[in-house]
Amino acid sequence: MSNDTDEATVPITAPASEPVSEAESYGYDGEIIHRPEYSVVVPVVSDLFDSNTGINARRFLQTAIALAADNDGRVVLLGIADVGDEDAVKQVREYVSSEDTPDGSGRPIPRVVSERQRQLAQVVNVAEDIDPDMSVNAMVRTVTDTTRGILDALGDGIETAVLLLRGTGFDEGWLLGRSTIDTVVEEAECDVFVENVGVRQGAHALYVPDVEGHTVASLAESETETIDSILLPVGTGPHAALASEAARAVARASDAAVTVLHVIPPDVSGKERSEANDLLRFADDVLGPDVESTTELREAPDQANAIIEEAQDHDFTAIGSPEQKFRLRDLVFKPVQETLAGRKDVTVLMGRDADRTMRSLYYRYKQALEAEETDDDSPKTE
Repeated sequence: MSNDTDEATVPITAPASEPVSEAESYGYDGEIIHRPEYSVVVPVVSDLFDSNTGINARRFLQTAIALAADNDGRVVLLGIADVGDEDAVKQVREYVSSEDTPDGSGRPIPRVVSERQRQLAQVVNVAEDIDPDMSVNAMVRTVTDTTRGILDALGDGIETAVLLLRGTGFDEGWLLGRSTIDTVVEEAECDVFVENVGVRQGAHALYVPDVEGHTVASLAESETETIDSILLPVGTGPHAALASEAARAVARASDAAVTVLHVIPPDVSGKERSEANDLLRFADDVLGPDVESTTELREAPDQANAIIEEAQDHDFTAIGSPEQKFRLRDLVFKPVQETLAGRKDVTVLMGRDADRTMRSLYYRYKQALEAEETDDDSPKTE
């Protein structure tokens, strides 16, 4: 179950400028998120609550919950409050450590901090409505740099994944042309998921409104279309297994069917075609017997275009991160976003595996063991 959602129950943190060890951090009071179990960390910034984005972030929450449930874990909503400078952080730190109440009699805190606290309480309510059995925790982290604040909170990445949402400020340029998403994908020591949610308008946006103004529908009234079909394009890269796990998680949560697709050039050799079929079987094995799935080996001169066109026929697409730096937006998200801009029921989820090859090796080892056991159980002929 989630925590109580009164504003006072969403803790505020103001990490010290000097890092502390993980052993010295307790709950949400330290530099690093303390993780007693697998956690899907969801950074939340003000752009998520901007009605002009038209983003249906309720589906985004559904993705976070699905990923956590597939790993018997929890969701951690990390409200990022960028206060600009260390003086403001110190002010918040003094507020947190004092015994004063936040009713105006104690030391004031920056407005962005109290706003983020209120917004997170609203989001926890929606998450609880999606899955009352999921453990959902929320915290506000006061930072002077959004990107560095997220990376510091993730720490060593053990038993952790982070889920970032495009279109909410994370994909804007940060340092030397790199956005928050680019930087977290490259530097975070945990698994990274980046979601590009289909554009919504009006009542379908996740937004904490001025209720008295009646300008937009409330957060609790936001809705999403169901996910019935999932596309899983797989390649030979090290992130295919994580993308397959993500597709499995969403498929289980929504009772959706998965199409596993691998695209090859028309002139490949017989050996390459055989290896492609092995890759499809590998992904299908990761999905497991509880997920309805089909596999397809398709020939196309332009693999990226073939994936984009196929994605238009599905409600959700899970794909592994490309290995080339800074090609994420150009290779997948920008073309998909432009092509599917008029479709409100398509979402793209990219997964970057922290282990790189280890996860894939595990599944291949598991496949080999199962094949060996099958051979041992087969009747022997003289």
